Amino acid sequence: MYKILKTLIVCAICFNSYDISAQLNEYLNSENNRISSAKQIEVEIKKFINDNFDNYILSQEINDDIIAHLRAEEQDEFTQEELDKAIVNTKIYELRKLFFVQNPDRKDSYFAKGIPISVQQQCVNGDFENDTAGYSFWSDAHPQPATGTAFFLSCATPSVATALNVVTPVTNDFNAAATLIDNTSPGYQQFDPTLAGLGVNIPTLYTAGGNKCIKLNNEQGFGSSDITTVSRYFPNINQATIDFNFSLIMDNKPSHGQPIQPFFRVRALDQFGNVVDEICIVANPDNCLFNVIYVNSKRRVLYTDWICARLNVGEILNQPGTIEFTISDCQPSAHFGTVYIDNICGSVCAFPQLGALNTNPTNINCPDTIGNTPIQVCGTYSPPYNATLSSMILNITQNGTVIGTINAPTQLTANTFCFNVLPSIFGANPTGDFEFQIDANFTINCPAGTFLYTISDNSANIGPDVTFIDCCLPTLTLASPADDVNNLATLPLKNKERSNWIKATNIVSVGDNVLSNGVVYHAANYVELNPGFEAVLGAQFSAYPEGCTANYIYKTQLPNASPRNTEVATVEETIHLIKVSRDFAIVPNPSSSTIEIIMKDAQFDKISITTIDGKVVNERNLEKTDKTMVDVSRYANGIYIINVTSDDGKVYTKKLIKN
Repeated sequence: MYKILKTLIVCAICFNSYDISAQLNEYLNSENNRISSAKQIEVEIKKFINDNFDNYILSQEINDDIIAHLRAEEQDEFTQEELDKAIVNTKIYELRKLFFVQNPDRKDSYFAKGIPISVQQQCVNGDFENDTAGYSFWSDAHPQPATGTAFFLSCATPSVATALNVVTPVTNDFNAAATLIDNTSPGYQQFDPTLAGLGVNIPTLYTAGGNKCIKLNNEQGFGSSDITTVSRYFPNINQATIDFNFSLIMDNKPSHGQPIQPFFRVRALDQFGNVVDEICIVANPDNCLFNVIYVNSKRRVLYTDWICARLNVGEILNQPGTIEFTISDCQPSAHFGTVYIDNICGSVCAFPQLGALNTNPTNINCPDTIGNTPIQVCGTYSPPYNATLSSMILNITQNGTVIGTINAPTQLTANTFCFNVLPSIFGANPTGDFEFQIDANFTINCPAGTFLYTISDNSANIGPDVTFIDCCLPTLTLASPADDVNNLATLPLKNKERSNWIKATNIVSVGDNVLSNGVVYHAANYVELNPGFEAVLGAQFSAYPEGCTANYIYKTQLPNASPRNTEVATVEETIHLIKVSRDFAIVPNPSSSTIEIIMKDAQFDKISITTIDGKVVNERNLEKTDKTMVDVSRYANGIYIINVTSDDGKVYTKKLIKN
């Protein structure tokens, strides 16, 4: 019998393994089909851009913004070639957005599908050997200086996938927003081309990896401050850390301040979009993480070799989560940031070069403020490479405000720490939610001097670390007649809760099924209705075994939180394009100052402007051209007729509104 049972168990394990393998292959095949579809859509987009490039012009506002952008970046020293390149890049980006506006169904192929539950514990394709299965990509170009201070917040800059900014990686195309590096495909370059052109060879593939990796952002600049992201959703985080490798290259202009330099950010997010752990590196030559190439007085190129790093995700162990990698150009746009990424999960980083910090999960409700019994807040840390811990502090925060600070751990070893937190630090009569924030400061001796590196952990777990909400007594007995009268009183009297149990022998005689203003009892263990309890006709009464919550509602169903997954954000996007008609366009219209007259697919040699009643206010002959500027600032406000005579003698007419 034992042998038969053992055989059945082995067979069941084999069958289950086969079934999981089959589902995994089915998932990878589905993702590869999705990626193939996205690549075909990229062909459609390229054709759409080519077919429509001459059918649209950029709005005057965006043209002015590009010029202002370049002036801010190059201090009035940009060339016409650089301006033309910026305008072309911006126009291509705007036409790409227009494609998705006109073809909204195409966006679905750009977002990775969820991994089947049966294989969710596996790190599928963390090394990109199955191309980009499981990953979603998006890229934003921000050419408008008017929004510069609004969109660019350095490491806090938002990055959200929308229906208009999705992209798919192009194999070995170093000019793409996202590139799949593949040493088995045409166009592969062993070393990064920008660094190679400066005499430095850094491999485009991690030497201990496979044949493929991902590169985010290109190395062009001018016209748009590109911000590119790759994201992956995990239905189940089954390991306490997510390790990865990366190689970083950043342009750096000495005259720029640090807040507008390129940045590289890695985030782990919980299912509701809250940041669990984050690494952010800003281009800074003082940071000895970087090697520095001094190109000229206005430009330095910073780069790393391949680096091993770690995200701590123990707080969301066995929960859904997302990881995001984001790389940005500098805010004025001419100086790039790009990064190579590989081995995102499934590997172990023995010595995270950037260091790591993790606070052990802590979820305490109603600490002992009367006896002031200490709370221990402990965790682990790893110093960055060659760094020394200089200080570690614990901040107690509420709604982002620090309400107390402990300047040093009670216990500290080479990789662990513990703080003793007295409940009195939360203040007199505390209420609400509180978080533990750990800041560890490390010093590194760099060639430029001592560099301070800070690693933070802003919470010990998902949700509040400490709560003072409804810190109520353990038990309650309700009896007639006193508690019958309380049912007609204010909310704190008629709604009851205890952290252990409630026993009721009273009469409930208040309530309205429409207004839900009856009586609610909460107790953690049980609500006991003893003989004598009665909810009379017309009254409303509910009891919930959920302890102290202060949420006295009549529930119709369990609340369902919406997890953060591959849903596309709904974002209103403006398309900064003007369609050029088959005759000519007036830009802008209405206008109060200068207008530009632009003819499509033809040239003109004469214009005339008349009032609505036929009085000529401007008439002139021109050398054949497809555009000209006219100053209308001195015209009286009103409607004017503009006639344009093309080089073949045809006359085209449009109205101009002067305001």
